[in-house]
Amino acid sequence: MTALIPKPMSIYPPPALARPPLAKPPEAPPEPGPNEPTRTKRAIGIDVARSIALIGMVAVHIFPEADVNNVMTWAYAVFAGRAAALFALLSGVSIAFVERRSRGKLYGRNLWADRGALVSRGLLIMLAGLLLAYLDTDVDIILPYFGFLFLLVIPFYGRSNRQLLISAVLFATLGPVLLFLFGHNFPAQPDPTANYTLKTVFQYPVPFLADVLLTGYYPTLLWMAYVCVGIVIGRQVLTSKKVALSIAAWGAGLALSTWFLSYFLLVQAGGFQRLVEATPTMTSAQINQVLAYGPPEAPPMPDTTWWWLAAVGPYTNTPLNVVHNLGAAMALTGVALLLTRSGGRIFSPLAAMGAMTLTLYSAHLIVLWLDVLDSDQPLVSLCIMIISFMLFALAWRSSMGKGPLEQIIADSSDWVRNLIRHPEEKRWMRPRKQLEDRQRTTPAGAGRG
Repeated sequence: MTALIPKPMSIYPPPALARPPLAKPPEAPPEPGPNEPTRTKRAIGIDVARSIALIGMVAVHIFPEADVNNVMTWAYAVFAGRAAALFALLSGVSIAFVERRSRGKLYGRNLWADRGALVSRGLLIMLAGLLLAYLDTDVDIILPYFGFLFLLVIPFYGRSNRQLLISAVLFATLGPVLLFLFGHNFPAQPDPTANYTLKTVFQYPVPFLADVLLTGYYPTLLWMAYVCVGIVIGRQVLTSKKVALSIAAWGAGLALSTWFLSYFLLVQAGGFQRLVEATPTMTSAQINQVLAYGPPEAPPMPDTTWWWLAAVGPYTNTPLNVVHNLGAAMALTGVALLLTRSGGRIFSPLAAMGAMTLTLYSAHLIVLWLDVLDSDQPLVSLCIMIISFMLFALAWRSSMGKGPLEQIIADSSDWVRNLIRHPEEKRWMRPRKQLEDRQRTTPAGAGRG
């Protein structure tokens, strides 16, 4: 009897006529960002370079410029100006890593979402620097300038390598010229050597903008050259030995050629004598001091003659100084990438430090403010601080992941990015990716019982 009952006709076409399902392109594995606990070889090399920049800045702040015999200390000779420039270069590399996370979709909402995240990151870093300025240390805090760099880089985010390199040349050459021509004409806060706080920023907004853009210790209109080149470097295959060698070779060439060019202009071409003739208010010894150590109290350099632009010393902010610092930063980055190709675990303490430089930079300012280290033993103080930072970074990364300040900035930037990328979602809703992942893993018909 059952054989005579006709089967119900299906509303679906037979298998042979059914439309084959569209093949879903395989998703590329997510690439870890520059601050994630799981590191690639590329990120380890960058983190090691970043930790060296941190060590260099701490050393400059602990050691005096000159010893009791009036000889420049090794810390100032090696790291003054160069360590901060390395920080700026590596910030550009980190921005390139953010571009990679967008998987080439740098247009529309994705582009504006990433730019919004950069604004958030820059403002938070600037806020951290303005708050740390209340500690009233003798350190020229770089964080407000560093945060402003993230704001200036927004129009350059997603641009081609050629555009970035041309922009870097313009920043490195025209920026110092603008500083030389107009640097002494901008108003300054009552104490030009003091760090800006939240209060003084609102009290003296014009001097603050002039300082962060052009006349401060780290003028962003000049230092954008480091960021632009850093973005180009971050886009390369940094695990390649050939790329690392190229970065190191180009960097060493720039650093050495600018130093020799400065020596030729000032010594062989008679530039130093022109400085003496054009600056009667300074003795030869004082001019030598400025050329070797930078401006005595606060930038900018004297503007009595164009020959001042031949200087290459730290914090002189001349074209030769900017290119020299850029070359030194590139050379160290290339060497770090080469060294970490085969021995990544050996450098894990340095890499852990480099993954949380904002936290550790802030911590070293607090240590200096507390004055718990012996100023008469700068080398011992530096070793104590470095070892302490390494142990803290290793312990924190193994248990918590990102550094505390890095986590705050990363979460805030991701929140801004998701808010711009998916404006239709409510703020209190979970990210779109989490909802889609749950829908894919939930069986059909499953629900609350």
